[in-house]
Parts: sequence; C-alpha cells; structure tokens
Amino acid sequence: MSINRILERIKTFNFKKDIWLIPILLVGGILTFYPHFDYPFLFHVDEWFHIAQAKQIALGSSVNWYTGEAFIPGLEQGWHGLLAGIYLLFHPSSKQWIILPIILHLLAIFSTYLFVSRFFDKTKGLISSFLIAILPTNNTIGGPVFLIPVNLSLIIIPITLLFAFNLVKIKPLYNYLIILILTTFLLYAHAPSAIVLLLILFFKTLFFICSKEKTERTEGFYLISVLLTSLVLSIPNFLNEIFSKGFESITFNFYIKLNEIFLLYGIVPTVFFIIGFYFASKGKSKELWSLLLTTLFLLVNIVIFSRIGMNILLPYQRTFIPLFLLMAIIGSIGFSKVFEIKEPIKKAGPILFIVLIVMTGVFAVNTNLNYNYYQIIDDVDNENAEWIQENTEINAVMICDPWKARALVPIAERSVYIVTPFGPIEEDLDQVEEATTFLNNGCRNTSFLIENNISIVYARGYNCYNPYLEEFKEDIYILNLKK
Repeated sequence: MSINRILERIKTFNFKKDIWLIPILLVGGILTFYPHFDYPFLFHVDEWFHIAQAKQIALGSSVNWYTGEAFIPGLEQGWHGLLAGIYLLFHPSSKQWIILPIILHLLAIFSTYLFVSRFFDKTKGLISSFLIAILPTNNTIGGPVFLIPVNLSLIIIPITLLFAFNLVKIKPLYNYLIILILTTFLLYAHAPSAIVLLLILFFKTLFFICSKEKTERTEGFYLISVLLTSLVLSIPNFLNEIFSKGFESITFNFYIKLNEIFLLYGIVPTVFFIIGFYFASKGKSKELWSLLLTTLFLLVNIVIFSRIGMNILLPYQRTFIPLFLLMAIIGSIGFSKVFEIKEPIKKAGPILFIVLIVMTGVFAVNTNLNYNYYQIIDDVDNENAEWIQENTEINAVMICDPWKARALVPIAERSVYIVTPFGPIEEDLDQVEEATTFLNNGCRNTSFLIENNISIVYARGYNCYNPYLEEFKEDIYILNLKK
C-alpha cells in the first residue's frame, strides 16, 4: 500500500466521532469481565462443554470424555476448531479462558461500529456499538459473558454484511469469496447464527433478482450462487445429524420457555427499535429491508415457539443474540432521530439524546452487574482435577458429582461415568441417580466400579469407606483390587 493511500485513509478518520468508540469498548470489556472479578473460572455448562470439545480435537482424543463413545466433533466443529487452535497456540489454563469472551465482545463492538458507520453514518455506528456493548447475558439465551458460539454472530454477521452490502471497495471476485468463506465458517461454527445471516442475504438476493436494473439482477444471481455454494459446502457438517435423527434434526423443542424479549433487551432500546423500524420501513433501500424482514422473521419465530413449544430449522433460544444485534442496528435510526428535535430550545435534541443514552446505559449496567451466575467448581476442585490429569492413566474413567463433571472433565482430561445432561434425558438421568447413590452410600459398591470400568473416584463433599479405594490425595481415590 502506498504512502498516499495510507494518508487518504487517515483523512477519512473522524477523530471527533471515532474517539468515542474507545469508552464504548471499555464499557463492553468491563461488563464482560466484571462477573469474573471474584470468580476466575467459566460459568456456564455450555462453556465447559465447548472447552472439552476443543481440547479433544487438539489432543486427538478418540473417545468422548462425557459419554465414553467415539468422539465426533459435532455440529459446531468450526467453533471447536477455532478454540482448539487457540489452545494449541497459547495453552490457556482453566483460569485463562475467561479472557477470550472479552476479546470476542470487543471485536463484536468494533465490527458492529464498522458496519453501521459505513451503512448509515458514524453517529448511528456509535449508537449501535454502544447497544452491543451493554447487551445482557442470560443463562438461557447466552450473551457476551459466556464463551459460546452464538456470540460469533455479533462479529461475523456485521463483517459479512460489509462485503455483501458493497461497503468495501474491492474486486467483485474477492468480495464474493469473502462472503463465501465467512458464511460457510458460520455454518460450521453455529448454524442458527448462519441461518440468520443467510436470511438477510436471501432477502437482499430476492430483491435484486426481482429488480428492473440489470446490474442488480446480475449481482443477485452471483449472490445466490455464493449462498448455494456455501450451503453445499456445509452439508458434511450436518449429514451425521440428519442420518441419525431424520426430521428431528431440524425440529427444536426446549424445556425452558423464555418470554419478555423486550424486557431482556431493555425497555428504552426497544422503544427506539420500534421508532427506528418505523422510519426504516419508509425507505426503499433493499439492504435495509433485508434487515427489517429478517428481524420480523426472528420475532415471529420466537412467538411461534411461545405458542406451540416447537420451532423448525431455527431454535428460538439461539436467535436472541443475533436478534438483539439487528435491533441495535435498527434502533440506532430511532435514537438518531432525537437529534432532530429542536423544541422548545435549539439544543433540545442533543440534550434529550444524552439523557436517554445515559438512562439506557444505567439500566443496562445495573442489570448486567446484578445478574446471578451459577458456579460449578472452585479453586479446590480445579487443583484436584489438575492433579488427576497429571497423575492418572489417560484412558482411566472417573466418577464424581455429575453436576461438577461438566467442568471437571475438560480440566482432568479424563472420561467420566456420567454428567448431568443438558435436558431431561431419561436414560442419562437414571445414570445420574446411580452415580449419586454410589457416592451417597460411601462409595462401597465395588461391583459398580468394576462393571463400569471406573478406576478414579473424586468424592469431594462425600465420604468414602471402600477398602479397595486408595486415597492418593484428599477426596481423590484410585481403585486398587489387589488389596
């Protein structure tokens, strides 16, 4: 790149507005890290599951540590592959993984700003990035605090739309290639987020194909070719699921129903999302209408689930975060309209805008700081799991509290007899009861250990009175049948 081009780019940088992105990034980073101020581990069972999957890929494990069956990367292998790469490069400890959600959230704030500032203007870019910075985290829907793949939607969707909406001036071939790569990656990393992205691109493609302009029709056909190619390339990721579950692989019913979408997002931002939607719907931008229609689709999808308890193709719980992204983008239009108010004084608009943004921030910060996250393990559990990893056989099977097993397994890197399942799976719950009964009865059932090939018992919180269990470290027992 020549010096002249660099100087030209510097000239386009508006310091008066762009500089406000720094405090927004600070707010987002602090809110994401704050829950870990007094707890240095990951919170959610999903986070520990993803770490386990990633480490198994990195270590070349052939057996699923949670089930004892053959290890299969699963539908989110793009996400797990990304985490595996990070593990191989940096070897983060169980306490260091909490840094990654902060990095991902900062990237989400920046990518949202980059897209919206080019699609609309820098003011709306700052507003939407601020709304992303204060996004809530919830145990049911996820959020920035957690290390989960849905958060990739906050990064990949805005970046892909930069190219899909022709906001970056590069050769068309490179443009379509980048869209193909990002869309395909998201299909492998988090399919629900990818479907949201595909919906946006599909609506734009539909508008362009139906356009009277020849150039738009041509672009529409190129874009639909990219989308179809991406879907074809992603088929291997879903084949196993389709063959094993059939129609069930595209139907989703959850045992937790979460209503009050707008209370989760925030009352003030929701009001301005509605205002923004109204003003956006008066325009003729095909790209903007693709965002509006996708937002409506996601809202209807959630309403359908609340009515019948099932979704097809798009699991409702995994759409809240990308929905909030679209609401932030559209909401920035509503917030920016406040600047146009000039009554009763000339500066009424900016003053009211500051009041509303501060109000939005205060409510959001209060919600974020006071949310209660469950904790699975503590320092003692972590140290014991590390001891097991360093001092036991690689192919050993462990039994422990089924709830704690979700976090202990990726640290100990050992298979476990049973882990508390993500849902009410009857067969797994029966095994959970067996494990709990074994521990509650003083670990006396030696036959149970032999039958299930269990050689490690982690009994913290329980008392073991089995003469064949040798206590090598407090609460850690190794089966020794030679006694």
